[in-house]
Amino acid sequence: MSVLRLDTNVSHLDIDDAFLVESTEALAKTLKKPKSDILVFVNGDQPILIAGSSEPAIIVSLLSVDGINENDNKLHSAALLSLITKYLKINENRITISFSPIEPHAMGRNGKIIVQ
Repeated sequence: MSVLRLDTNVSHLDIDDAFLVESTEALAKTLKKPKSDILVFVNGDQPILIAGSSEPAIIVSLLSVDGINENDNKLHSAALLSLITKYLKINENRITISFSPIEPHAMGRNGKIIVQ
């Protein structure tokens, strides 16, 4: 199970479903997981100030059981950066991505934890 959360000051009206679909597909590939194990959530219209500027920006968090490590994070980062600049029109220097590995007992779905 993996969760991609994106918080941005881009209007939610400018977030195309194609972005969600392609983000899911890209992470399924880089995380080596089925699309059914990927959750993508975009929280638009958020007040964000980076370096004193409110220009379009995004803060991205990828939480995952497996697939978070130095080598794979480079793949995740490149894939996400490409999609964010393409669909959300955010400059590369306004994109921040954090990666968090999650232990299987620390994530649940369908009323169970991942290890059940």
